[in-house]
Amino acid sequence: MDAPRAAVPDDLFVLVAQGNASRQHYWCCRATGSLLTLCRPMSGIIRNEWRAGGVGYERAVIIDATTAPEGLDVERLRFTGAGQWSPGEQAGHFVSVLEGSARLRIAGADLVLARDVHVFIPLGASVTFECDAGSELAHVASTRVRGERFLVRDERFVRACAEAEHSLRWTLTPQYLSRRVFLHHDPTLLSKSGDPVSWFHTTMFDTEGLLPNQDGEAVFKMSYNSRTEFNLCYDVKGDARVRFAEHPYRDDGQLWGPWLVIDGDSTYRLDEARGGPEEERAPSGTLRNKHEVYALGGHVTLVCLFDPAPTGVERHRPGEYSDYEPLGNIPREHLARHLDACKKFDEMIDVLSLAKARGALEEQRQTELYRLYEAGLSAQHKIESELCAKLRSEGLGRERALATWLVSPEGS
Repeated sequence: MDAPRAAVPDDLFVLVAQGNASRQHYWCCRATGSLLTLCRPMSGIIRNEWRAGGVGYERAVIIDATTAPEGLDVERLRFTGAGQWSPGEQAGHFVSVLEGSARLRIAGADLVLARDVHVFIPLGASVTFECDAGSELAHVASTRVRGERFLVRDERFVRACAEAEHSLRWTLTPQYLSRRVFLHHDPTLLSKSGDPVSWFHTTMFDTEGLLPNQDGEAVFKMSYNSRTEFNLCYDVKGDARVRFAEHPYRDDGQLWGPWLVIDGDSTYRLDEARGGPEEERAPSGTLRNKHEVYALGGHVTLVCLFDPAPTGVERHRPGEYSDYEPLGNIPREHLARHLDACKKFDEMIDVLSLAKARGALEEQRQTELYRLYEAGLSAQHKIESELCAKLRSEGLGRERALATWLVSPEGS
């Protein structure tokens, strides 16, 4: 069981907001009613501090809704033995299985969730997760919710959202693989600003061979001028680091903070918010959250949340400090076509994911939705094969970084 409810001193959140990490702080999580421990921030990096959370599991509280620009609570749970955990009914939730598996009980149904399965739990739903030793969950909670239906998103089916030459949710590039589990149009969580938020599962590849930064280093370049993001890293191989640009931003001679090590127990935040003191005004608009990621000899896998959520139409521009375009900058006709294409695949993901979790996928194999899954999987495999062929022709070796992450045409 979780720790009992406890009164919270009024000055607790003042200490947290000032970044006072010299003392251990506790507060009562609004979403779960549990007495929790705040992780220690360090210049844009939060390092997990694992504490006993209940029978059979530990918990690392990462972000507190009262101080975060998104207004969300974020934590990780890892099971050291067999245990149960129940998120609160007073909030909506994203829960992702990062390692192992989970048995989920909801409304009289027993579901089995494998690794890389994600769920949205609406307000008022009574849910219990049962996990064995070695399992690990990521959890996001919000008291602001627009979705009313429980959703299961299994990446086996998310990867099959493609038609012709267009990937709708499973975006493979020479730099990263982005598995776009919940997008802007999905009825799920809202941030405190009232905007829909997204939930992505992303792997950034070895950066060797990418276009260099001003110091001649091959890096992944980003500048989220229109949104905030946090990146919960859990599978990191090799030497991985992140650094953040100092204001004012410059095309040449940019000043940077130090390189900070990323490992599987860290979260890095892009939390310069709209209208906040860090926001920089420029003729092109506002500038914030400029950063670089370096990875050598491995990869960085994480789950991340954007506020506001991208639609899925947006694309990074290789070699530039790019952003997902604001919703207002996307042509209506382009967005409408994208949403029409997504609609049929969304039903496929939700129906087949739930059937698999119930152990009833075999019953779906002769349905139109299963045939759509097979067609989407074939289209995604073709898209990725053509990308790898293009990279091989360039002779820079980037296709080798992608090899582990390619979709199998069999869909296993």
